Amino acid sequence: MSVSTFVGLRYYRSGSANRFVSLVTLVSFLGLVLGVAALIVVVSVMNGFDRELKTRILGVVPHVVVEGGVPADFRGNAAAFKTAHVMLVTRNGSHLLTLYGIEPDSEDESGVLTRAIGPESLGRLTPDRLQVVLGRSIANRFGIRTGDNVNLVLPAVSASGQNISPQLFSALVAGTFSVGSEMDYRLGVAHVNQVAMLLDEAPDVKLTLDNIFDAPALAEDLSRQGYEVSSWVDEFGDFFQTVWMEKVMMFVLLTFVIAIASFSIVSGLTMLVSTKRRDIAVLRTMGMTERGVLKVFLVQGLGLAVVGVASGCVLGLVLAAYAPAVMGIVEELTGFSIVAGTYFDQIPTDIRWPDVLVIALVTFLISFAATLYPSWRAAKLQPAAILRNE
Repeated sequence: MSVSTFVGLRYYRSGSANRFVSLVTLVSFLGLVLGVAALIVVVSVMNGFDRELKTRILGVVPHVVVEGGVPADFRGNAAAFKTAHVMLVTRNGSHLLTLYGIEPDSEDESGVLTRAIGPESLGRLTPDRLQVVLGRSIANRFGIRTGDNVNLVLPAVSASGQNISPQLFSALVAGTFSVGSEMDYRLGVAHVNQVAMLLDEAPDVKLTLDNIFDAPALAEDLSRQGYEVSSWVDEFGDFFQTVWMEKVMMFVLLTFVIAIASFSIVSGLTMLVSTKRRDIAVLRTMGMTERGVLKVFLVQGLGLAVVGVASGCVLGLVLAAYAPAVMGIVEELTGFSIVAGTYFDQIPTDIRWPDVLVIALVTFLISFAATLYPSWRAAKLQPAAILRNE
Protein backbone atom coordinates (compact mmCIF):
# COMPACT_ATOMS: atom_id res chain seq x y z
CA MET A 1 0.00 0.00 0.00
CA SER A 2 1.40 3.40 -0.97
CA VAL A 3 1.83 6.22 1.52
CA SER A 4 -0.83 8.30 -0.27
CA THR A 5 -3.38 5.52 -0.02
CA PHE A 6 -2.52 4.88 3.63
CA VAL A 7 -2.93 8.55 4.56
CA GLY A 8 -6.17 8.84 2.59
CA LEU A 9 -7.66 5.82 4.38
CA ARG A 10 -6.48 7.18 7.75
CA TYR A 11 -8.58 10.30 7.14
CA TYR A 12 -11.68 8.08 7.04
CA ARG A 13 -10.92 6.54 10.41
CA SER A 14 -9.59 9.58 12.22
CA GLY A 15 -12.67 11.75 11.78
CA SER A 16 -12.61 15.44 11.16
CA ALA A 17 -12.07 18.09 13.79
CA ASN A 18 -14.68 20.14 12.02
CA ARG A 19 -18.12 18.61 12.54
CA PHE A 20 -19.53 20.68 9.69
CA VAL A 21 -17.10 18.97 7.28
CA SER A 22 -18.34 15.59 8.50
CA LEU A 23 -21.94 16.71 8.01
CA VAL A 24 -21.28 17.84 4.42
CA THR A 25 -19.55 14.54 3.70
CA LEU A 26 -22.49 12.61 5.13
CA VAL A 27 -24.96 14.62 3.05
CA SER A 28 -22.88 13.98 -0.08
CA PHE A 29 -22.86 10.26 0.67
CA LEU A 30 -26.60 10.06 1.30
CA GLY A 31 -27.27 12.10 -1.84
CA LEU A 32 -25.28 9.62 -3.91
CA VAL A 33 -27.01 6.62 -2.35
CA LEU A 34 -30.54 8.00 -2.78
CA GLY A 35 -29.83 9.35 -6.27
CA VAL A 36 -28.49 6.04 -7.57
CA ALA A 37 -31.29 4.09 -5.87
CA ALA A 38 -33.98 6.39 -7.29
CA LEU A 39 -32.53 6.15 -10.79
CA ILE A 40 -32.41 2.34 -10.68
CA VAL A 41 -35.99 2.12 -9.40
CA VAL A 42 -37.40 4.59 -11.94
CA VAL A 43 -35.58 3.02 -14.90
CA SER A 44 -36.62 -0.49 -13.80
CA VAL A 45 -40.28 0.56 -13.48
CA MET A 46 -40.21 2.24 -16.89
CA ASN A 47 -38.60 -0.90 -18.32
CA GLY A 48 -41.44 -2.87 -16.77
CA PHE A 49 -44.11 -0.69 -18.36
CA ASP A 50 -42.24 -0.83 -21.67
CA ARG A 51 -42.07 -4.64 -21.52
CA GLU A 52 -45.75 -4.99 -20.64
CA LEU A 53 -46.87 -2.60 -23.37
CA LYS A 54 -44.78 -4.41 -25.97
CA THR A 55 -46.18 -7.76 -24.86
CA ARG A 56 -49.79 -6.61 -24.73
CA ILE A 57 -49.75 -4.56 -27.93
CA LEU A 58 -47.00 -6.01 -30.13
CA GLY A 59 -48.03 -9.51 -29.09
CA VAL A 60 -51.41 -8.86 -30.70
CA VAL A 61 -50.70 -6.86 -33.86
CA PRO A 62 -49.25 -8.57 -36.94
CA HIS A 63 -45.49 -8.18 -37.29
CA VAL A 64 -45.50 -7.86 -41.10
CA VAL A 65 -48.43 -7.98 -43.55
CA VAL A 66 -47.83 -8.72 -47.24
CA GLU A 67 -50.41 -8.28 -49.97
CA GLY A 68 -50.40 -11.25 -52.30
CA GLY A 69 -47.94 -14.13 -52.04
CA VAL A 70 -44.98 -14.71 -49.78
CA PRO A 71 -41.36 -15.12 -50.94
CA ALA A 72 -40.41 -18.76 -51.28
CA ASP A 73 -37.31 -18.25 -49.15
CA PHE A 74 -39.23 -16.89 -46.16
CA ARG A 75 -38.68 -19.27 -43.24
CA GLY A 76 -40.90 -17.71 -40.58
CA ASN A 77 -44.53 -18.38 -39.75
CA ALA A 78 -47.02 -17.23 -42.38
CA ALA A 79 -50.83 -17.22 -42.15
CA ALA A 80 -53.78 -15.73 -43.98
CA PHE A 81 -54.77 -12.34 -42.60
CA LYS A 82 -56.95 -9.36 -43.43
CA THR A 83 -57.68 -6.04 -41.74
CA ALA A 84 -60.85 -3.98 -42.09
CA HIS A 85 -61.83 -0.70 -40.45
CA VAL A 86 -65.54 -0.68 -39.72
CA MET A 87 -68.14 1.08 -37.60
CA LEU A 88 -69.65 -1.07 -34.87
CA VAL A 89 -73.31 -0.11 -34.42
CA THR A 90 -75.35 -1.27 -31.43
CA ARG A 91 -78.54 -0.19 -29.74
CA ASN A 92 -76.41 1.70 -27.19
CA GLY A 93 -74.18 3.58 -29.62
CA SER A 94 -71.51 3.22 -32.27
CA HIS A 95 -67.75 2.73 -32.17
CA LEU A 96 -64.90 2.65 -34.68
CA LEU A 97 -63.48 -0.86 -34.81
CA THR A 98 -60.39 -2.43 -36.32
CA LEU A 99 -61.39 -5.91 -37.45
CA TYR A 100 -58.66 -8.52 -37.73
CA GLY A 101 -59.39 -11.47 -39.97
CA ILE A 102 -57.42 -14.53 -38.88
CA GLU A 103 -57.22 -18.21 -39.74
CA PRO A 104 -57.94 -19.90 -36.36
CA ASP A 105 -56.27 -23.18 -37.31
CA SER A 106 -53.05 -21.39 -38.30
CA GLU A 107 -52.72 -19.22 -35.19
CA ASP A 108 -50.08 -19.97 -32.59
CA GLU A 109 -51.85 -21.43 -29.55
CA SER A 110 -49.34 -19.73 -27.24
CA GLY A 111 -49.84 -16.31 -28.83
CA VAL A 112 -51.09 -13.42 -26.69
CA LEU A 113 -54.25 -12.87 -28.74
CA THR A 114 -55.03 -16.58 -29.10
CA ARG A 115 -54.73 -17.19 -25.36
CA ALA A 116 -56.84 -14.11 -24.63
CA ILE A 117 -59.65 -15.23 -26.95
CA GLY A 118 -59.60 -18.82 -25.70
CA PRO A 119 -60.21 -22.04 -27.65
CA GLU A 120 -63.99 -21.95 -27.19
CA SER A 121 -64.51 -18.51 -28.75
CA LEU A 122 -61.79 -19.15 -31.33
CA GLY A 123 -63.60 -22.32 -32.45
CA ARG A 124 -66.75 -20.31 -33.21
CA LEU A 125 -64.95 -18.27 -35.89
CA THR A 126 -65.94 -20.19 -39.00
CA PRO A 127 -65.62 -19.23 -42.70
CA ASP A 128 -69.34 -19.67 -43.44
CA ARG A 129 -70.79 -17.07 -41.05
CA LEU A 130 -69.72 -13.61 -39.84
CA GLN A 131 -68.96 -13.92 -36.16
CA VAL A 132 -66.74 -11.55 -34.19
CA VAL A 133 -64.88 -11.67 -30.91
CA LEU A 134 -64.80 -8.19 -29.38
CA GLY A 135 -62.47 -6.55 -26.90
CA ARG A 136 -63.99 -6.82 -23.45
CA SER A 137 -63.80 -3.06 -22.89
CA ILE A 138 -65.91 -2.47 -26.02
CA ALA A 139 -68.43 -5.12 -24.97
CA ASN A 140 -68.75 -3.68 -21.45
CA ARG A 141 -69.09 -0.13 -22.74
CA PHE A 142 -72.03 -0.98 -25.02
CA GLY A 143 -73.59 -3.76 -22.96
CA ILE A 144 -72.78 -6.46 -25.52
CA ARG A 145 -72.86 -10.12 -24.52
CA THR A 146 -71.86 -13.33 -26.23
CA GLY A 147 -74.66 -14.40 -28.57
CA ASP A 148 -75.86 -10.84 -29.30
CA ASN A 149 -76.13 -9.55 -32.85
CA VAL A 150 -74.34 -6.36 -33.81
CA ASN A 151 -74.11 -4.39 -37.04
CA LEU A 152 -70.90 -3.55 -38.87
CA VAL A 153 -70.94 -0.61 -41.27
CA LEU A 154 -68.37 -0.51 -44.03
CA PRO A 155 -68.03 2.44 -46.45
CA ALA A 156 -68.30 1.39 -50.09
CA VAL A 157 -66.75 3.65 -52.74
CA SER A 158 -68.39 3.78 -56.16
CA ALA A 159 -66.46 2.87 -59.29
CA SER A 160 -66.10 6.57 -60.17
CA GLY A 161 -64.75 7.30 -56.71
CA GLN A 162 -67.20 10.20 -56.27
CA ASN A 163 -69.83 8.54 -54.11
CA ILE A 164 -69.53 6.66 -50.84
CA SER A 165 -72.40 4.56 -49.56
CA PRO A 166 -72.52 2.56 -46.34
CA GLN A 167 -72.80 -1.22 -46.43
CA LEU A 168 -74.44 -2.87 -43.43
CA PHE A 169 -73.49 -6.35 -42.23
CA SER A 170 -74.95 -8.30 -39.34
CA ALA A 171 -72.51 -10.19 -37.12
CA LEU A 172 -72.94 -12.57 -34.20
CA VAL A 173 -70.78 -11.92 -31.12
CA ALA A 174 -68.81 -15.12 -30.54
CA GLY A 175 -67.08 -13.98 -27.36
CA THR A 176 -64.87 -11.34 -25.78
CA PHE A 177 -61.18 -11.07 -24.94
CA SER A 178 -58.88 -8.88 -22.88
CA VAL A 179 -55.14 -8.37 -23.37
CA GLY A 180 -54.87 -5.50 -20.89
CA SER A 181 -54.06 -2.71 -23.33
CA GLU A 182 -55.73 -0.17 -25.60
CA MET A 183 -56.40 -3.03 -28.03
CA ASP A 184 -59.34 -3.97 -25.79
CA TYR A 185 -60.99 -0.68 -26.88
CA ARG A 186 -60.35 -0.86 -30.60
CA LEU A 187 -60.05 -4.46 -31.80
CA GLY A 188 -62.40 -7.17 -33.00
CA VAL A 189 -61.48 -10.56 -34.47
CA ALA A 190 -63.28 -12.58 -37.14
CA HIS A 191 -62.47 -15.34 -39.62
CA VAL A 192 -60.20 -14.15 -42.41
CA ASN A 193 -62.58 -15.37 -45.14
CA GLN A 194 -65.44 -13.30 -43.76
CA VAL A 195 -63.31 -10.15 -43.51
CA ALA A 196 -62.06 -10.68 -47.07
CA MET A 197 -65.69 -11.01 -48.23
CA LEU A 198 -66.63 -7.75 -46.48
CA LEU A 199 -63.91 -5.93 -48.41
CA ASP A 200 -64.37 -7.98 -51.59
CA GLU A 201 -60.62 -8.51 -51.66
CA ALA A 202 -58.28 -11.48 -51.47
CA PRO A 203 -56.72 -12.27 -48.08
CA ASP A 204 -53.24 -10.96 -47.30
CA VAL A 205 -50.46 -12.85 -45.54
CA LYS A 206 -49.32 -12.21 -41.98
CA LEU A 207 -45.68 -12.95 -41.20
CA THR A 208 -44.73 -13.70 -37.60
CA LEU A 209 -41.05 -13.27 -36.73
CA ASP A 210 -38.98 -14.68 -33.88
CA ASN A 211 -37.75 -11.13 -33.18
CA ILE A 212 -40.42 -8.52 -33.76
CA PHE A 213 -37.79 -5.79 -34.10
CA ASP A 214 -36.59 -7.43 -37.33
CA ALA A 215 -39.92 -6.42 -38.90
CA PRO A 216 -38.83 -3.01 -40.30
CA ALA A 217 -35.79 -4.49 -42.08
CA LEU A 218 -37.85 -7.38 -43.50
CA ALA A 219 -40.61 -5.01 -44.65
CA GLU A 220 -38.06 -2.80 -46.40
CA ASP A 221 -36.45 -5.80 -48.09
CA LEU A 222 -39.80 -7.14 -49.33
CA SER A 223 -40.80 -3.68 -50.52
CA ARG A 224 -37.66 -3.52 -52.65
CA GLN A 225 -38.71 -6.83 -54.17
CA GLY A 226 -41.98 -5.29 -55.32
CA TYR A 227 -44.34 -6.48 -52.58
CA GLU A 228 -46.93 -4.25 -50.90
CA VAL A 229 -45.85 -4.48 -47.28
CA SER A 230 -46.73 -2.94 -43.92
CA SER A 231 -45.37 -3.64 -40.44
CA TRP A 232 -46.23 -2.84 -36.83
CA VAL A 233 -43.87 0.16 -37.00
CA ASP A 234 -46.26 1.94 -39.36
CA GLU A 235 -48.98 2.07 -36.71
CA PHE A 236 -47.19 1.86 -33.36
CA GLY A 237 -43.62 2.95 -34.09
CA ASP A 238 -44.18 6.54 -32.94
CA PHE A 239 -45.84 5.36 -29.75
CA PHE A 240 -42.93 3.19 -28.64
CA GLN A 241 -40.45 5.84 -29.76
CA THR A 242 -42.22 8.21 -27.38
CA VAL A 243 -41.99 5.68 -24.54
CA TRP A 244 -38.25 5.31 -25.21
CA MET A 245 -37.77 9.09 -25.22
CA GLU A 246 -39.59 9.40 -21.89
CA LYS A 247 -37.24 6.81 -20.40
CA VAL A 248 -34.20 8.71 -21.71
CA MET A 249 -35.50 12.03 -20.36
CA MET A 250 -36.15 10.52 -16.92
CA PHE A 251 -32.63 9.11 -16.96
CA VAL A 252 -31.18 12.52 -17.85
CA LEU A 253 -33.21 14.39 -15.22
CA LEU A 254 -32.30 11.99 -12.43
CA THR A 255 -28.67 12.05 -13.56
CA PHE A 256 -28.72 15.79 -12.86
CA VAL A 257 -29.91 14.99 -9.33
CA ILE A 258 -26.97 12.61 -8.95
CA ALA A 259 -24.64 15.26 -10.38
CA ILE A 260 -25.79 17.73 -7.72
CA ALA A 261 -25.12 15.18 -5.01
CA SER A 262 -21.78 14.24 -6.56
CA PHE A 263 -20.58 17.81 -6.83
CA SER A 264 -21.35 18.38 -3.18
CA ILE A 265 -18.24 16.22 -2.77
CA VAL A 266 -16.39 19.30 -4.03
CA SER A 267 -17.57 21.26 -0.98
CA GLY A 268 -16.73 18.46 1.40
CA LEU A 269 -13.25 17.89 -0.01
CA THR A 270 -12.53 21.62 -0.21
CA MET A 271 -13.33 22.05 3.46
CA LEU A 272 -11.36 18.94 4.29
CA VAL A 273 -8.36 20.38 2.46
CA SER A 274 -8.72 23.56 4.52
CA THR A 275 -8.67 21.61 7.79
CA LYS A 276 -5.71 19.49 6.65
CA ARG A 277 -3.49 22.30 5.39
CA ARG A 278 -0.93 21.75 8.14
CA ASP A 279 -0.88 18.00 7.47
CA ILE A 280 -0.32 18.68 3.77
CA ALA A 281 2.60 21.01 4.58
CA VAL A 282 4.20 18.41 6.83
CA LEU A 283 3.81 15.68 4.22
CA ARG A 284 5.33 17.89 1.55
CA THR A 285 8.34 18.83 3.71
CA MET A 286 8.87 15.13 4.42
CA GLY A 287 9.22 14.51 0.69
CA MET A 288 5.72 13.73 -0.60
CA THR A 289 5.26 15.01 -4.14
CA GLU A 290 2.34 17.00 -5.50
CA ARG A 291 1.15 13.83 -7.18
CA GLY A 292 1.22 12.05 -3.81
CA VAL A 293 -0.94 14.74 -2.19
CA LEU A 294 -3.31 14.54 -5.14
CA LYS A 295 -3.69 10.81 -4.58
CA VAL A 296 -4.43 11.32 -0.85
CA PHE A 297 -7.56 13.33 -1.58
CA LEU A 298 -8.51 11.27 -4.63
CA VAL A 299 -8.57 8.25 -2.33
CA GLN A 300 -10.78 10.23 0.05
CA GLY A 301 -13.24 11.34 -2.65
CA LEU A 302 -13.30 8.15 -4.71
CA GLY A 303 -13.70 5.99 -1.61
CA LEU A 304 -16.83 7.98 -0.79
CA ALA A 305 -18.04 7.61 -4.38
CA VAL A 306 -17.43 3.85 -4.56
CA VAL A 307 -19.19 3.13 -1.28
CA GLY A 308 -22.04 5.51 -2.17
CA VAL A 309 -22.57 4.01 -5.63
CA ALA A 310 -22.39 0.44 -4.29
CA SER A 311 -24.83 1.21 -1.47
CA GLY A 312 -27.17 2.99 -3.89
CA CYS A 313 -27.11 0.02 -6.28
CA VAL A 314 -27.94 -2.43 -3.49
CA LEU A 315 -30.76 -0.24 -2.16
CA GLY A 316 -32.09 0.45 -5.67
CA LEU A 317 -32.08 -3.23 -6.67
CA VAL A 318 -33.93 -4.22 -3.50
CA LEU A 319 -36.55 -1.48 -3.96
CA ALA A 320 -36.94 -2.26 -7.67
CA ALA A 321 -37.36 -5.97 -7.02
CA TYR A 322 -39.99 -5.37 -4.34
CA ALA A 323 -41.61 -2.28 -5.88
CA PRO A 324 -45.06 -3.93 -6.23
CA ALA A 325 -45.02 -4.95 -2.55
CA VAL A 326 -43.74 -1.53 -1.45
CA MET A 327 -46.43 0.27 -3.44
CA GLY A 328 -49.03 -2.13 -2.02
CA ILE A 329 -48.06 -0.98 1.48
CA VAL A 330 -48.20 2.67 0.38
CA GLU A 331 -51.67 2.12 -1.10
CA GLU A 332 -52.92 0.59 2.15
CA LEU A 333 -51.56 3.49 4.18
CA THR A 334 -52.65 6.34 1.91
CA GLY A 335 -55.49 4.89 -0.13
CA PHE A 336 -53.79 6.19 -3.29
CA SER A 337 -52.94 3.85 -6.15
CA ILE A 338 -50.50 4.96 -8.83
CA VAL A 339 -51.94 2.44 -11.30
CA ALA A 340 -55.59 3.32 -10.68
CA GLY A 341 -57.44 3.82 -13.94
CA THR A 342 -54.86 1.90 -15.99
CA TYR A 343 -54.68 -1.63 -17.38
CA PHE A 344 -52.25 -2.66 -14.64
CA ASP A 345 -53.15 -4.07 -11.25
CA GLN A 346 -49.64 -3.44 -9.90
CA ILE A 347 -46.44 -1.66 -10.90
CA PRO A 348 -44.43 -3.80 -13.33
CA THR A 349 -40.65 -3.82 -12.92
CA ASP A 350 -37.91 -5.14 -15.13
CA ILE A 351 -34.35 -4.93 -13.77
CA ARG A 352 -31.90 -4.88 -16.66
CA TRP A 353 -28.28 -5.29 -15.66
CA PRO A 354 -26.88 -3.21 -18.54
CA ASP A 355 -28.95 -0.27 -17.26
CA VAL A 356 -27.69 -0.79 -13.71
CA LEU A 357 -24.11 -0.93 -15.00
CA VAL A 358 -24.57 2.30 -16.96
CA ILE A 359 -26.08 4.06 -13.93
CA ALA A 360 -23.21 2.94 -11.68
CA LEU A 361 -20.57 3.89 -14.25
CA VAL A 362 -22.05 7.32 -15.03
CA THR A 363 -22.39 8.13 -11.33
CA PHE A 364 -18.82 7.04 -10.61
CA LEU A 365 -17.46 9.15 -13.49
CA ILE A 366 -19.39 12.21 -12.28
CA SER A 367 -18.06 11.65 -8.75
CA PHE A 368 -14.54 11.20 -10.08
CA ALA A 369 -14.80 14.50 -11.92
CA ALA A 370 -16.03 16.14 -8.72
CA THR A 371 -12.94 15.03 -6.78
CA LEU A 372 -10.38 16.31 -9.28
CA TYR A 373 -10.50 20.06 -8.58
CA PRO A 374 -10.22 20.04 -4.75
CA SER A 375 -7.53 17.33 -4.97
CA TRP A 376 -5.60 19.40 -7.49
CA ARG A 377 -5.91 22.49 -5.26
CA ALA A 378 -4.56 20.50 -2.31
CA ALA A 379 -1.59 19.35 -4.40
CA LYS A 380 -0.75 22.94 -5.38
CA LEU A 381 -0.60 24.26 -1.82
CA GLN A 382 2.86 25.63 -0.94
CA PRO A 383 4.16 24.09 2.32
CA ALA A 384 6.43 27.06 3.16
CA ALA A 385 3.54 29.51 2.97
CA ILE A 386 1.32 27.28 5.08
CA LEU A 387 3.92 26.78 7.85
CA ARG A 388 4.82 30.48 7.87
CA ASN A 389 1.22 31.42 8.54
CA GLU A 390 0.59 28.74 11.20
